[in-house]
Amino acid sequence: MENIIDDVITETEKEQLIKSRIGQSTFKKTLLAIEKKCRLCGISDERFLVASHIKPWSKSDNQERLDVNNGLLLCPNSLFDKGYISFDDDGTILISDSLDEATKVFLNINESMSLEMNESQKQLMKWHWENVFENRNKLNFSGYNSPVMTICPE
Repeated sequence: MENIIDDVITETEKEQLIKSRIGQSTFKKTLLAIEKKCRLCGISDERFLVASHIKPWSKSDNQERLDVNNGLLLCPNSLFDKGYISFDDDGTILISDSLDEATKVFLNINESMSLEMNESQKQLMKWHWENVFENRNKLNFSGYNSPVMTICPE
């Protein structure tokens, strides 16, 4: 198996993978030292927490990759990373229209959820909202010269 991996992945790629995992581990440890629990539900068991980048690792520069302002400690349901949820500039959750009620209940998310963000996080969240969030074309980001519309219409 190791020979197959050696043939497929170059030495430079291996080095990059190792560095990215080390960086991600450092990022999570730093975020855990500050936040201690999921920003939405309050779970504090480190085994069940993910250090999510607001602006994804692959789109961030080296400074943004390790900047704790570019992170949220969340449960590992990947909704944020995959663009099914985001947050407006006042921290109110934005939920994709593609999630039905049963899914929202199962994943324990609802329209009343919110979180606090500092100014750096708000700027990065604007990037997430514009580039990752599924409903980005249906909503406007308040605080950035446009009104916010209803998140999940009744």
